[in-house]
Amino acid sequence: MSVLITGGVSKVSVKLAEELMKNGRNVVFLHNGTNDSISESVLKNEKFSLVNLSSVNEDAIKELIETKNIQTVFDGSLTTSDVLLAPLPGAKTLILGITSILDAMRKSTSPPSLVLISGEEIYGTNNRVETQPLEPTCFVGAAQMSVEAMVHSYAVSYRIPIVIGRLPRVLVDSQGELEMYRKNSKDFQNILSLSDAVQGLLSIEKLAHSQKPAEVFNISNSVELNASESRKSTMENSKILFSTSWKPSGLSTLSSESSEKNLEIPPVFLVFGANSELKKEFFELVKSAKFVAKDSNIIYLREASDKIVIEEINTVKPSHLVYIGEETESFEGDCFTLHTNMVTNLYFPWLLASLSEKNGLHFTHFGNTEISQETSAMAVKGYTGKMLEYFQNTLRLGTKIDESTLELMKAKKTGGLNNNF
Repeated sequence: MSVLITGGVSKVSVKLAEELMKNGRNVVFLHNGTNDSISESVLKNEKFSLVNLSSVNEDAIKELIETKNIQTVFDGSLTTSDVLLAPLPGAKTLILGITSILDAMRKSTSPPSLVLISGEEIYGTNNRVETQPLEPTCFVGAAQMSVEAMVHSYAVSYRIPIVIGRLPRVLVDSQGELEMYRKNSKDFQNILSLSDAVQGLLSIEKLAHSQKPAEVFNISNSVELNASESRKSTMENSKILFSTSWKPSGLSTLSSESSEKNLEIPPVFLVFGANSELKKEFFELVKSAKFVAKDSNIIYLREASDKIVIEEINTVKPSHLVYIGEETESFEGDCFTLHTNMVTNLYFPWLLASLSEKNGLHFTHFGNTEISQETSAMAVKGYTGKMLEYFQNTLRLGTKIDESTLELMKAKKTGGLNNNF
């Protein structure tokens, strides 16, 4: 099984070649320059072929794909020094290069799949979640967005199987490098081992053939570090953890002075819903587990705008959103009652599930029930539960709380679990 690595030499592309050969795969490495950064052991490996060829040479790349029986192309152009060129030559090199590669792939007799290696700069200052709107604030991020846009257009137009992996800015190859970055970092950084980054790219390779064109996966650590602290990463990695067996494990995420400390970051629950016995039970359970639960300031859900909800989430910065529905109200009556029923039992749970999916949070919906015509409330709740099945980050629970509840919520079990009516 042969692989083509395009884009030139970088520590990511060279490490990727090493791992592919360890897995018994033949590697054709495209590079238009010197090979000083490639070790002798790689150059002498019988499974490694170095081809001195520019990425803009479409015909030659097409010939390589066909004669070498290439099944996957990994493009690492966004990890090389080309991305650091001045805007005009950088854009020209990157866009022309990826376009030529894509044209060579689609015109091949048996088109291979593509894994594009991108980076976190594409997000700008936003939370780094795959569904987040992109607002890059530097040329590197703008270059990443441009190349991704080109790749996505080919995936849609020509149905080329493509997947995109976004890596953190800081990749280290040893514990010493990790300590150096952390010691000199005032701001929080998502620091990932080079080995974990490469394993993440290999884990998403097969996902290029999924139903979604050019699907994006963050390949990142679960925590961010500065010189003295750690916190939950803003570069959310729950999607790749859910979709593959990959998880970051190559380097300790704490300094040597605190390496024995538990890395598990305790959850923070932001709880919505009217006061009730169920809500009281939940807060007591969270308190006994010594976790943090904050009651939403929103008292009247029917009067709360989306903006107010989003602002509260951004202020509290929870890991989990929780909605506890009204247990007893049947919501029978006039049009005003119907309005309250729809807001309380349908729209608000949907809003929290949508925001959770968008921002990489977990959402638990209490008060879920089977579809029933017994009352208006039960009818709406039943269809709400059915709708929430389609949210990956949502856990649907009934009206019973016990010691297993928090374990389910911490584990982020998803897929419409509905275990305790």
